[in-house]
Amino acid sequence: MLAGLFFVVGTLPQAISPWGAVTLSNTSGVSDPNLHRWSAALAGGPDCGMAAILFYLAWRPLRAPAVVQWIALAVIVFLTANVPFVGPAVALVAVPVVLVLVAYPAPRDLLTPPWIDGFSPPRLAVGTLVAVVLVADAALALASQLRGTEELARNYDSAANAEHLINVALAALLGGMRRLGSRPLAAMAGAVVAFLGAAAITVPSNPGSWGTVGGAVGVAAGLALVALVAYEWRTQPSTTRVAPSHQR
Repeated sequence: MLAGLFFVVGTLPQAISPWGAVTLSNTSGVSDPNLHRWSAALAGGPDCGMAAILFYLAWRPLRAPAVVQWIALAVIVFLTANVPFVGPAVALVAVPVVLVLVAYPAPRDLLTPPWIDGFSPPRLAVGTLVAVVLVADAALALASQLRGTEELARNYDSAANAEHLINVALAALLGGMRRLGSRPLAAMAGAVVAFLGAAAITVPSNPGSWGTVGGAVGVAAGLALVALVAYEWRTQPSTTRVAPSHQR
């Protein structure tokens, strides 16, 4: 719960930067803060999604193994994408999430294949399409950071953009499984993609923005994923398989 509050308090101002004051976690090398409205939303939106997932995990700690797996992957991606550019001190940001993983009462859940309970064809199809586009965008952001000369690279926003895009892509993919916790993951990924689409429409000319058309596609794809989850919640029973460690 505290980890979720940490992300909400720390990143909500960034998430709403396209519609208000620009809030950046690092202003070093920034020539025009207004050029970072999209990147701020791309940092804050997924982090608020992470907060929602952490709240869900606090509510149902033993019935969300897919959530725990995604959180673990998200930490790895965060460190891999940011530490080489920003330095080891940035790893401190991940401490609250790492503590959640350390405190999780069924650590063997992390080693169970996420597809062990099968997958949802509709969710996996939409999630895969979303993930492919996001990973391609992440590759462009990482290339920008490696060049190091562009506006978003000078304050390491490009590295952060790549990290957040990859983590949302992973949530969309894991959200296509039928393992416990996969539906909340899919709903979160869809909501974040729709939010980012709206942010892109608001600041279409910002570096890295998806633009007006791309933003509209993002809104449609994100809402489609959320709608699929809502439909399954209403028409299909939740996955009930519980890991053996939970049965003792």
